[in-house]
This record gives sequence, C-alpha cells and structure tokens, in this order.
Amino acid sequence: MMWFFWTRLESMLFSKIQLRKADEFDLLMQQIKRLLSFDKAGGWAVLSKGSSITVNGHMTTILPALLEYDLWKEHVPTKGYDQAFKDHHDKIHDMMHPCSRFEFQTTAGRIPESMRCPDCQRLMEKLTTFACCHDDAVPTIYEG
Repeated sequence: MMWFFWTRLESMLFSKIQLRKADEFDLLMQQIKRLLSFDKAGGWAVLSKGSSITVNGHMTTILPALLEYDLWKEHVPTKGYDQAFKDHHDKIHDMMHPCSRFEFQTTAGRIPESMRCPDCQRLMEKLTTFACCHDDAVPTIYEG
C-alpha cells in the first residue's frame, strides 16, 4: 500500500507539470512536493482535520513538536489542538530549515546507461535529483 501512496502522489505532481498547471504557489502542490521529498528520507507524519491538511512534516520537526507539548499546550483551549500544534511545529521548522530532495528517473545526458552498486552488484536506478538544503553559507547563484 505504501508503494501505491507514493506512486499516486508522484502521478499527481507529474500530471500538474504536464498540464502546465504546476503553480509554485498552489498550496496543494506545495503539500504534495513536501510529502514527496520525505519519500526517500523516511520518518514523516501528516496531521489533518477532515480533508484539510494542518501539518505535514519530517520526523526531525514533527517529533520535537510532539515531545515539546508542555511548551504549547496552554494554547490548545483557545486555538485548538491542530492550530496550536501547527504554530509550534512551524517555529521548529523555521529554525531547522529541513532539506528537500526529489528524485526522478532519467534516461538522457552524459550519465552512463547503467551502473552497478559497489556493494551488492545489482543494477542501480538512474535518477535526476533536485535538492535544497537551505544552507545560507553557500551562494545560491553560480556564474560559469
């Protein structure tokens, strides 16, 4: 079932891209991309209220937010559990700036047609990777 979950999310992303409707500011697309970035990293959670996603995040931000319940529980009576959790999670997320990584299968370029794993000798998948690690020390514009 997990394979189907990830395949369906990837299909939703590709469909929007192919239809040229992949608006970078579309909240649903942002949530889909965020979840897809967790696929290879593992350890993620989604908190929703009905069909509305409150928070989706990697374990590096979700787990601390849950463990720090004593720091935000006073806001639950006024904001509700979902909003109080989201607010605290967003603070942790803003401090940690977790990396996002997307991998797509590819077939062209200067990459070899195939490559074997140095450990098990199986043929490896060929992927194109997009990665963002929010490192402010590294310049984001490169000149060639």
